[in-house]
Amino acid sequence: MTIENQEAVSRPCMLVVHNDEHRAAVLMRAFRRLGWDVYHARSGPESRRLARMLEPELLVMATDLKDESGWLTCEKLLREQPGVRVFLLGDASEKRNHDFAAFVGAVRLLDARDSVQSLVEEICGRTLHAAG
Repeated sequence: MTIENQEAVSRPCMLVVHNDEHRAAVLMRAFRRLGWDVYHARSGPESRRLARMLEPELLVMATDLKDESGWLTCEKLLREQPGVRVFLLGDASEKRNHDFAAFVGAVRLLDARDSVQSLVEEICGRTLHAAG
């Protein structure tokens, strides 16, 4: 078989940016099952470096990152890559947090306490129904 006969299979790429290793692993597994190519970052600077290398379609990012908040990271990242979609995970009970998420350019602020299934459904409903 020659290269001309092979079709490239491209999976959409995303980053999960979260301090909590367990929560990040569960989110990553859920998106991988939907066909996403998923990478994990633990900090804002690490997520921006990975985003430059991988050019992901979306990021799911906690607002309470170490070293640099997810809010600030979102704003910085979107200055570099305005086409990427960022979903922030934080305290969605406060209206001001939703306003601030919009201010920094996030698609939406989702409640970090929601179930993984609920988060995945919300994110996929606003991006792709499934990657495959």
